[in-house]
Amino acid sequence: MSERARVAVSECASRGLPAQAGPVFGALHGGYRVLLDSLAAAAGADLRLGTTVRSLERALAGWRLTLGPATAPEALDVDAVLLAVPAPAARRLLADVSPVAAAAAGEIELASSVVVALAYRAADAASLPPTSGALIAAGEPLSIKGATHSSNKWGHLAAGATDDLVRLRTSLGRFGEAATLQVDDDELVARTRADLATLTGITAAPVALHVQRWGGGLPQYAVGHDERVRMIEEAVAGLPGLAVAGSALHGVGVPACVGTARAAAERVAASLVVPSGRDAHSG
Repeated sequence: MSERARVAVSECASRGLPAQAGPVFGALHGGYRVLLDSLAAAAGADLRLGTTVRSLERALAGWRLTLGPATAPEALDVDAVLLAVPAPAARRLLADVSPVAAAAAGEIELASSVVVALAYRAADAASLPPTSGALIAAGEPLSIKGATHSSNKWGHLAAGATDDLVRLRTSLGRFGEAATLQVDDDELVARTRADLATLTGITAAPVALHVQRWGGGLPQYAVGHDERVRMIEEAVAGLPGLAVAGSALHGVGVPACVGTARAAAERVAASLVVPSGRDAHSG
């Protein structure tokens, strides 16, 4: 654990914040594509991928989003908005409607990371220890910061595998180390394989691999993070039909993100119902 993270954890403990219930990490059977496919198949859903939201503003009955390229913007009027976006995007979109929330979001720093996924023949990975992986302390003479034995960690991967392959995943990149990731994919794979050879003894070439970069993908919970989140959530709570969720708030793991999303969705839904039971925008 870095010193920044250690201080932040100590601060949370000193304030008596409750421990997170349930698992810290989670996954979906079949991968996250299952979630997107389910959303696309939902009745009445209009799922737009690769669409930029350029601005957010109050409308007469709800909110107005400006979508698409700057040369051909589209105005979309909606009843409510749930912002599940990185902190910089939240700062930009909240700047006009909630300057306090925007300023707090702008103080959340980010780290970039790279994930290298590899698949090996079972015989080539026989030297793997029977664990779910390892975290690498800062200062160790290795490039990766963590290695996950995915086939061991996630039971559904092993149960559904018919190809006799062992799946591993490594991650590279800590806060302040963005420059070390500014190399090509082949170099990142070479660093990963060298470190895996040191840690596990695997020297064979993988039969498949994939490199995924996440620029600014990891919010940093530095000292004062809980206060920043409180300011964001309290400021946004005063705006009916608007809520925030995502990894920049209460945890970067999937279960934590699902928890913040569920709570935000419930707040938005409650703001759209009037005491008479009619929809808030039915007249």
